[in-house]
Amino acid sequence: MEMTGYMLLRRLLLVYGIVLLGGLIILQADTMLVAPSASAGLRIPQLGNLAFALVMALVIAGYSAWRMRPVLKELDQQNGKDCTGLTSGALLRLYRMPYELLISSAVIGVLYSIVYHAETAPNNDTWLQLLGQVAGEQSLFISLAIVLFTTTRRLFRPVMRLQQLPDQFDGRTSIAQPIVLTYACTMLVTLLSLLQLTFTTAKTGATIDPYKLGLIASFYFIMSIALFSYVTMQFRQELRGLIRGIRGLVAGQGLPSGALPAILHDEAGELAVAYNELQIRINREYESLERELKMAYNVQQKLLPPGDLTIGAYRITARCQSYREVGGDFFDVVSLSPNRFAVMIGDVSGKGLPAALIMSAQLLIFRSEIRRNGSPSEVLARMNRQLCEAMGEEGSVSIGVGVIDLTTNEVQYASAGHLSPYIIAQDGRVQAVECSSLPIGIDPDATYEEICFEFNNRDRFLLYTDGLIEAVNQAGQMYSFDGLEAELASWQPEEDLTQTVDNWLARMDHECGAGMDDRTVVVLELAGEYRSSLASAATFDNPFMTREWAMRSKLGDEKLIALKLGDWMKERWPNTDIYEDVQSAVCEAMINAIEHGNKMQPNAYVNVIAQIGGMLMVCRIYDEGGGFYPKLSRDEDEMRKKLESEDPRGWGLVMIDTLADYWTTGRDERGFYTELYFMRKSHSVSEAEAEAEAEAGAEQAAQKGV
Repeated sequence: MEMTGYMLLRRLLLVYGIVLLGGLIILQADTMLVAPSASAGLRIPQLGNLAFALVMALVIAGYSAWRMRPVLKELDQQNGKDCTGLTSGALLRLYRMPYELLISSAVIGVLYSIVYHAETAPNNDTWLQLLGQVAGEQSLFISLAIVLFTTTRRLFRPVMRLQQLPDQFDGRTSIAQPIVLTYACTMLVTLLSLLQLTFTTAKTGATIDPYKLGLIASFYFIMSIALFSYVTMQFRQELRGLIRGIRGLVAGQGLPSGALPAILHDEAGELAVAYNELQIRINREYESLERELKMAYNVQQKLLPPGDLTIGAYRITARCQSYREVGGDFFDVVSLSPNRFAVMIGDVSGKGLPAALIMSAQLLIFRSEIRRNGSPSEVLARMNRQLCEAMGEEGSVSIGVGVIDLTTNEVQYASAGHLSPYIIAQDGRVQAVECSSLPIGIDPDATYEEICFEFNNRDRFLLYTDGLIEAVNQAGQMYSFDGLEAELASWQPEEDLTQTVDNWLARMDHECGAGMDDRTVVVLELAGEYRSSLASAATFDNPFMTREWAMRSKLGDEKLIALKLGDWMKERWPNTDIYEDVQSAVCEAMINAIEHGNKMQPNAYVNVIAQIGGMLMVCRIYDEGGGFYPKLSRDEDEMRKKLESEDPRGWGLVMIDTLADYWTTGRDERGFYTELYFMRKSHSVSEAEAEAEAEAGAEQAAQKGV
């Protein structure tokens, strides 16, 4: 509250004048009811009642200005700013001032009666009249005193604000004190008025008029009710503000801005201070939670792939909008080999931080499981068992997984309770892909349906979560599947995919607002024909064929991969003598990856990608460790450096060099790899010719970015 010392003093003078005028009205009413004759009531010598009231107001105002000098000085120093910075001494003076006015008014009344009636010696005929006059005078002065007390207290109360109570006020005051004091004074005034009526009536020898008695009782009853209401009005306002603040916190409507005014000397003030302290603590915890949620949001966003990707001939646009800071929707795009990639979308049951934690775990589990090979349905089955073991029945996740072959545009798709995706053809036809099973995390023995289909050129494929179709517009209508299908049918194939998706989501935000659930969409578009970069690196008799195998870091399993590789080679290269060399070199590279790359960690994987053409075979062995980048050189000095190198990878590479026609190492987004080149050798090809062809093919492939 903004107030200067002059403003406070001016308001005090106005209050005093109004109160004294009210006292004159009470005096007139009392005279009419109790002592109609001019002899009763308060006598004011030679001055009119109005002049006397003004003089009394000036006297009391002067006294108040003298007593409140520290308060007025501090208010003037604050230049009208919020007066919550008053010192304890000034606040103590404000608190005591209404009580001083009450006591001084009552004392003035007693002194007035003593001085005025001191020269009058009562006798048997006048003592009843004297008692009646004194009772009337004291009734009037006490009435003025209690009215001054309540009005000045109400005037000072908004000024007396602090964030914490000074120590000298603890346990010294109560909300009951002014109420009890007001009640006692009004009862005393009523009693004195009745005594005045009794003495005045007894002097004349008449009986007490019940009508007058009822009027007196009613008048002072109404006055007491008004005073009680006036005293408790500020308490009620403060308690209502406190109740509104607490209900707002309970209802989750956020924290109110600013603190409640704390009055220093009663239970309402202590409640306000306690509430302010609670609000400060909650604000701190809320700010800490906001920081943590922001960090969690940043981590969650970093776990997700970029929103705009191009893989081969496919353009991918994905958007994930969380209802809260973090959410349970997620998606992923994972490259499995040069010719295959996986796309996934998921929705964790629930919202907020618990859903975000499950989402992060499932995203990492998916990336691990999808690289272990297996169809989408097998990946979902493994993820389901892990989630059931970890969470029991406390969490479920709906997931849709598709694996796309870049060379054939064939899609393997499986769903665990997720919404059916849509294919949007170039001619505008919209077709739902019906395939669903139980969400993961419900039944550890659940199996998952899988279907296969192919994309045509310019087809689009939409994956989405339920927050999209459950959005409600301002008219209360749900977006629904019908609205989604109508939107998809309106898409123009010549329009840019990213622009189409962004415009669509912007319209939804405008029509439906933020909604009550996360919204995620992933859209794939087949934008042309795909040609493998490895296949285009050199000219071969027939197109490249690709196979991929994965194994955990367990010595001995590399032999199984080598056997599968040998069987596949015999199908593609039936007349060659290098089966054993290829198998031995790949085994050595895998052992090197297990021991020195993955450090024998059983949960780390080794992946083997083999591509075979008419005359050239390339095998790339990935691990999850580190390594150096040796030069593309096979001279003796370079090999000696590898033998002497502290990096243990160099030891195995020496043996590989004797088996492969060419080799190199490197790193890409999948990890560290060793790449082996083998030229096809038949019985009619000499070793010198084969080696020359291998080096020429490798150099040509390296120049074209293999």
